[in-house]
Amino acid sequence: MRYVFLAILFLNLGVDAQEVGSLQKFDAYFADSSLGAVQSKESAHFKVSWVHPRDGLIAERLLKYMEAARESLKSKFSLAMSETKKAPVEIYPNLRAFSDVSLLALSRFRATGTIALTLDQRLMILSPRNLSGGYSWAETVVHEYIHYMIREISTSYVPIWLHEGVAQLFQEYPRNLVAHLKPSQWGLFKKRRKANALLNLKTLQEPFPYRETPEEAELAYIQALLFVQWLDQKCGAVNLIVTAKKMKSIEKALGDCSGMPYESLETSFVSKIMNSVSVPTSSDVEFYARNFDQSDPMELEGRKADKSAQNLAQLSEELFNQGRYRASGIEMHKALQAAVVSPPSWRRHLALSLNKSGQAKKTKEVLEALLKDYPTDAAAWMLMGELDLKRQDERAAYLAFLEAFYQNPFLEDLESKLSQLSQKHPDFEKIILP
Repeated sequence: MRYVFLAILFLNLGVDAQEVGSLQKFDAYFADSSLGAVQSKESAHFKVSWVHPRDGLIAERLLKYMEAARESLKSKFSLAMSETKKAPVEIYPNLRAFSDVSLLALSRFRATGTIALTLDQRLMILSPRNLSGGYSWAETVVHEYIHYMIREISTSYVPIWLHEGVAQLFQEYPRNLVAHLKPSQWGLFKKRRKANALLNLKTLQEPFPYRETPEEAELAYIQALLFVQWLDQKCGAVNLIVTAKKMKSIEKALGDCSGMPYESLETSFVSKIMNSVSVPTSSDVEFYARNFDQSDPMELEGRKADKSAQNLAQLSEELFNQGRYRASGIEMHKALQAAVVSPPSWRRHLALSLNKSGQAKKTKEVLEALLKDYPTDAAAWMLMGELDLKRQDERAAYLAFLEAFYQNPFLEDLESKLSQLSQKHPDFEKIILP
């Protein structure tokens, strides 16, 4: 389901606490791997390890990103930061290895869509090679680093909603210092609130992935973030964790933070706190707030799309393959107008057609609109970078390629384009954030 994917992308499964050192070491597991020897690279505060040779492609930029994230998080988590101990980041080449080392069943990974965990105070991620479109791997590691630092502060008194809410609150550091829900998430929240079907605080203390439906699991992540944002304004989310440790009780700490007894907080959680949340009124939020009966709204609307729109899109592809780019763009534009919703690939195809037919200005407009709606579309960022190269704006091209790299570093020719630009402009290599 589309609703669940992004939230579970940063999943901490809420497994039983384990003693540090209880899992097999990364080096030991891959000691006799056919992929080759385990490799590693270190920065001042992190050590990244991998075994598949291609995964080394992200190591250096990952370390730079994490150091920047750590610096931006210092004002929040200084208590949890060590100058002598380095946080280990492990890149797993496939799901089987991830399952073996984490001691979590392969079926559990597949059922929940998990690609990142923090276990044994190790930040463990699945290589982006395993997903055709990649994923936001740098942001994912920051999310897991938040879990790591929470456990450095306290291994007790932190329920899953607080763990996940705080991790979401800060996962976009250092790029964005304010957490935002996506239109689909706001839509789901609005729909459930209107139906009086929000989750209560007691339910949020149970493992999120095991809610009754994927939609409900996603709702748990949404409400956790909204609640933590509310608490952060009251007393500071990280301070709440510190207070819970001192008081040896999350209930007492919540009472101290909110200014009301825990029983009252629990009673008013939905009726006052969640119902007081201001939901954006944009058209995309309203679209997702419609009743889709727990189905992915994009997928559902796609199936219901007018057959003529699908035919126009297919005709556009055929014209493109014939080299008739202008005609291809015209037909794809018709397809987009005819469809209630459309896959991002259609808009990407339109941009390609426009670019091939020499319509640079329109190409840029289409790509900018696409990336506003789908900022993690690596292929679209790649196209934007190539367009900027044609315009001879090499800095803009580098930034666009870097955006693509943070989503899918294994796109064809992406790394070579970044290398060529950084060799020509050595100062580009210092850029960490687009």
